[in-house]
Amino acid sequence: MFSTISGELESGRLESLMKTITHFILLAVVMVGVSSCWSTSVTKIGAANYAPLGEGKDVTIFTAESDVKQPFVVVGTISYDGPGKSDKLDFGAATEPLKDKARALGGNGIIIDKFRPINSGITSTRISVQARAIRLI
Repeated sequence: MFSTISGELESGRLESLMKTITHFILLAVVMVGVSSCWSTSVTKIGAANYAPLGEGKDVTIFTAESDVKQPFVVVGTISYDGPGKSDKLDFGAATEPLKDKARALGGNGIIIDKFRPINSGITSTRISVQARAIRLI
């Protein structure tokens, strides 16, 4: 009788351990999937604080500082790392995340400083964008 109870306890512990391991593996798979999407980061620059722009407000993208034909202040730096649009090295995939971050800083313009491919596997290529969020004055 004691061996039967002991066997049931060990069976229950084994089952619990297997569930825990399965949950851990599923969590790891989800985390890898999420991290392989895209990421943006932002660093505020300067002492001035600007009110965030509303969602959908226009943010102008400039490919060089010399393209900006009016005075501006830099309000932050923004970076984007992620897949290209439709698995192509297309800057279009980065525009909305960059604009969202610029709006959050009160920026109404973005100057693209770097745009480059990142090889992230045998057949996979991602893009990296470094930019400055600006406030046109």
